[in-house]
Amino acid sequence: MAYSDPVGESPGTRVRRARKRAGITQRELARRVGRAQSWVSGVENDSIPLDSIALVNILARVLRVHPNELTARPYRGETPIEDRGHSAIPEIRRHLERYDLDPEWDGEVRSLPELSAATEHAGMLRRQARYAELAEELPGLLSELQAATYLCAEPDRSAAFRLLSLIYQAADTVAYNLGYADLSVIATDRVRWAVKCSGDPHHEAVFAYLRIRNLWSSTSWNDALAVLDRACAGVEDEYTVGRPEALALWGGLQLRAAITAARKNDADEAWSRHALAAEAVARLGQRQHANYYDLCTIQPNIDIHGVAIAVELGDGPEAVRRGETVRLPKNLQASRVGHHHLDYARGLLWCGKREAALNELERAEKVAPLLIRNHPMARQAVRTLLDLERYGYRERIRRLGARMHVL
Repeated sequence: MAYSDPVGESPGTRVRRARKRAGITQRELARRVGRAQSWVSGVENDSIPLDSIALVNILARVLRVHPNELTARPYRGETPIEDRGHSAIPEIRRHLERYDLDPEWDGEVRSLPELSAATEHAGMLRRQARYAELAEELPGLLSELQAATYLCAEPDRSAAFRLLSLIYQAADTVAYNLGYADLSVIATDRVRWAVKCSGDPHHEAVFAYLRIRNLWSSTSWNDALAVLDRACAGVEDEYTVGRPEALALWGGLQLRAAITAARKNDADEAWSRHALAAEAVARLGQRQHANYYDLCTIQPNIDIHGVAIAVELGDGPEAVRRGETVRLPKNLQASRVGHHHLDYARGLLWCGKREAALNELERAEKVAPLLIRNHPMARQAVRTLLDLERYGYRERIRRLGARMHVL
């Protein structure tokens, strides 16, 4: 789902083009999004930044475009090195589309222990946000694991489907974070299919957790909460008796609900859901380190979601207050760490702490470079800092802007 982004075209220019194509005036657009006409004018002349995912999604829905058209995602590189990850997308897409056809694998399929080790390596790349390397490994793994599901007899066949579901989840991670929203929808559906084929009783809860991000893009907040609540109801009995898998799922689903409510601008609901997730983590105790379903249902993730919720609510001071107390363990997933530094940077920027915001952006990029360089809010934060650049950090922000191609 790539959109042309002419050289020098700004976010405001893209909004103006979409508005004119929709045949509506600035006044009408302002009415539909609940803002003043001067706000729309400010967005279109780039004096008001589009610094909220929820805001981008709301504008996209009113203008009847995909959010990618307003953010110009995906951000392809200009050289083979810069384009790593993106260049693997067509082959990943092809394998996801032919999931139910005869396998193409010509060689000998490795044993389940060997395939499990390869899947774990892919999971490590996913957790470390090394999306370029992961994307390049995925086509071969998708093809070989598809063949394994055909060749293996039970119970090995169910085990092969479990591994395939994890590789589909890795494909979803790459597609979503590199900006291929349509491919993420396909990958999420493949996860649902493979988890179900593996015999996992929690396949619907896992699917709900992944599916929500695609509902966010259409601002379907109530639908998203309904999906999450239905998934929670499906594991409630096991949650009540303290099954660790159900506790982890419940916590992960409630964190998704908290972000959903925050993007809906419902602060009470958002913090209530955050508290429910924290309760699940407390009940997990030491078992949280098992990282069931790779959901990262642990206390540090609860803490960093507190910052994320404040950012989604547009509450910079609360984001900064919470960010000051967050302590990140060394083994926390790089994607979580990168997202946290980005959220904290946004809160600092809103509070006028520009150099501290730049420090956090640099930390985010260092930990998860491809994640941050492909994140529209990171790019917007860099644009804002470039517009407000000061002598003390001028060269640093320009170097970061050059790496993200926003100069």
